[in-house]
Amino acid sequence: MVRAERTGHGLRLTGSKGFCTGAGIVDAALVTVPASDGPLLLLVDLADLGEDQVSLDDWRTPALADTRTATVTFDGLVVGEDAVLGGPGWYLDRPGFWLGAVGPAACWAGAAQGLVDHAADHLGDDPHRLAHLGALTAASWDLDAILSAAGDAADRGGHDVDGARRLALTVRHLVDDRCEDVQRRFERALGPRALAGDAAVAERHAALTLYRRQCHAEADLEALGRIARARPAS
Repeated sequence: MVRAERTGHGLRLTGSKGFCTGAGIVDAALVTVPASDGPLLLLVDLADLGEDQVSLDDWRTPALADTRTATVTFDGLVVGEDAVLGGPGWYLDRPGFWLGAVGPAACWAGAAQGLVDHAADHLGDDPHRLAHLGALTAASWDLDAILSAAGDAADRGGHDVDGARRLALTVRHLVDDRCEDVQRRFERALGPRALAGDAAVAERHAALTLYRRQCHAEADLEALGRIARARPAS
């Protein structure tokens, strides 16, 4: 966890932060730090960090390796008060944050569609495999329908934070669930050969498995349930 201590010159940052994507690619980063009345969002110039403060060593999997996701250690870097963006909690308490959270779900769906396309191109006439292909085709349609409905809802506007969060958590749960089914059926239909012998398929499958875990599963469903109890859908 990164902590911020106010000094006469600004905010002194200490601690480590994992899952910092884009190391060596981006030149600035948004960093959240806890505060008594809600998290603060800071804009940090990465040129102020030494090379030894950015480490890729914690990323052990080949999945999504090109994202260059690092652990960044702050050892007293001071940023000015002008680095603070918005007030406490501002970043998460925006409808736009939650509408943007649908974006990763669209990426999951795109990866799943690639698996469906591969299955369609490589399955023969075995009836059991064709049954899986039928289910994969239906799942593909379902994913497209979910995201189309989400896009329409976002375009209509008028969302407050809870409404946008409700939409995002609903879509992410549905897409995660369908993608899990796509991966399961893909594995059963094609067996180990595609995952072991086709680098592109293996990379896509591994990346989808890892990226889907950005969905917080039961924790997200609990949050969705609490919103639904407080504000039943009209």
